[in-house]
Amino acid sequence: MYARLPSPGDNKGAKLTAEELDSISSSFDESLRSPLSDLSPASASLPWLLSAVAVLTTAHSAVRSFIYKLISDGDDSLLSWYLDNSMKVLGVCNRICSEIERLCLHHVERRMVMKLLRLEGNPSQELIRQARDLLADSVGEGEGSSGYVTSGGDIEELIGDLASGIGMLALQGDVSPVDRVVCRAVQAVNFLMAFVAGVISSALLSSSGAVVGICVPEEFPWGDSVRAIESTFIVESRCGDETGRKTGLLKELTNVEARRRHVLDVIHEVVASGGRGEVVGRLREAAARLEKDTEEMLKGLYGLRDGLMELFLTVTRIRKEMVDQLRASLSNSISMSD
Repeated sequence: MYARLPSPGDNKGAKLTAEELDSISSSFDESLRSPLSDLSPASASLPWLLSAVAVLTTAHSAVRSFIYKLISDGDDSLLSWYLDNSMKVLGVCNRICSEIERLCLHHVERRMVMKLLRLEGNPSQELIRQARDLLADSVGEGEGSSGYVTSGGDIEELIGDLASGIGMLALQGDVSPVDRVVCRAVQAVNFLMAFVAGVISSALLSSSGAVVGICVPEEFPWGDSVRAIESTFIVESRCGDETGRKTGLLKELTNVEARRRHVLDVIHEVVASGGRGEVVGRLREAAARLEKDTEEMLKGLYGLRDGLMELFLTVTRIRKEMVDQLRASLSNSISMSD
């Protein structure tokens, strides 16, 4: 449960001195720097991505408290600005969750076929053909893919829109010190959102070019942590063979891809041998290993999806509070004008 929201009449922000605002802003920066430091060393793995999403959820809750701590009477523009920016956050969460679901459905089907290969003593030609086709097809397009998300144009466009929309609130006349401090906090959370979403996109997408692409301004002291994480991922993206670079960064998906290629090779041997001999036993063993790795990967992907949905719900609750606040402010204004 959130604490009681201060009413506009509390006028808290207007009573703070410049030194107090600087102190509040520095404390907020530290609240971001500490969990970001805990994310190092960075690792392109599903547990790391889930931890990064948890940091985002905490950051949004912190900026919500920050806004209501400083909001002044009649300062509805700040609430409106957060509402506009947070809508983009919800869009990114939705799109990534959708791609995770699509990816999971494809691998669930593969896992079921591997289970049949593992259980059957002498797989039928139809089952062999079905397994070969599933392992050769991508998630909806092309042939010979690893089962990664192969087209991230929509995700990358949404992330780019979120990043490009990060800017100071354009107010009429002079911008108050409180407005600047609050806008800076919202900017910070949006930078983090765009960065983490970019990392997730790069980890899941086989076609993603840049690992990440968010330039955090030097004014944010936690930017060093972000740049260190980015450097780690850039180094990881340059490791491995050409095939590894084409399939993405995520360790669990890379492991499943290696298992997939091995099972395909064994299937070709089974077909060549007419389904006789010890090669059938090797196929069962290879299918069992792929099934196990796929199960672990799916568990992680579903966990990441749930983490993103928790972030979505957190931002949605904050938005509802702010909409209620705006309605109450509008109602008060109408009552005073009557």
